[in-house]
Amino acid sequence: MTNVPPEPDTQRAGWPGLVDEAKRLVDRARPVGVEMRLLGSIGIRLHCQDAADELDARSRAPKDIDFVVGKLHRRDLRHLFEAEGYEVDRGVLVTMEGRRYIFRDVERDIEIDVFVEELDFNHTIDVSKRLDIHRYVLSVEDLVLSKLQIVELTDNDVCDLQAILATHVVGEGPTDPEVVDLDYVTGLLADDWGFWRTATANLETVRDRARLNHVAERAGVLLAAVRSRPKTLKWRLRSRVGERRQWWQDVDLPRSAY
Repeated sequence: MTNVPPEPDTQRAGWPGLVDEAKRLVDRARPVGVEMRLLGSIGIRLHCQDAADELDARSRAPKDIDFVVGKLHRRDLRHLFEAEGYEVDRGVLVTMEGRRYIFRDVERDIEIDVFVEELDFNHTIDVSKRLDIHRYVLSVEDLVLSKLQIVELTDNDVCDLQAILATHVVGEGPTDPEVVDLDYVTGLLADDWGFWRTATANLETVRDRARLNHVAERAGVLLAAVRSRPKTLKWRLRSRVGERRQWWQDVDLPRSAY
């Protein structure tokens, strides 16, 4: 009688199990017309092996799996995950009205957070036209921005940002997907004073807490570019109000994708 190996326990497997499951789901989704991209710590790991090595060196603990999907694909999204053994969170389904989904595999204790076209956290990042840059994950710029938008930055968030900057140079233009494109990042922040305010504070934190000189240097280059980029009229008008009014939106749902 042939011994059949047990199915892998994703939770006990830690990073390898979650990464394998994330890639498997992207590959399962594509043939049925659902294009998903990863973000969060698993997205950073999958962006390149150097980033994964950096997270390991910094003892970054595994979390759950986080995706963004195009609006046209959200109808098939639920069928896909339910066919793969996941249950949809009906409370989130009603509350978010199709803008965000949470799925759970109770037996394996995996939670999956799915955003529809926009990363809607403390600040909103529209990635609807940027889902085809990388096979499995969002662009490196959007991974950076997804961390820079967090008002209350945690040690894990700093770790993730430092891992990206340790393994990716900062430069001009979108010609190389492994280069953090200053034009895209600074252009987005130059139109949104609130996001700019949060991002510049976070870049200062990353720069000041960096253990590697080149990480501090890259954070400084990014910070200087964000500050010097000419601002839009919308940015300038909001800057007059400044911190007298809250410049971020509160997030009621768990921040599992941060």
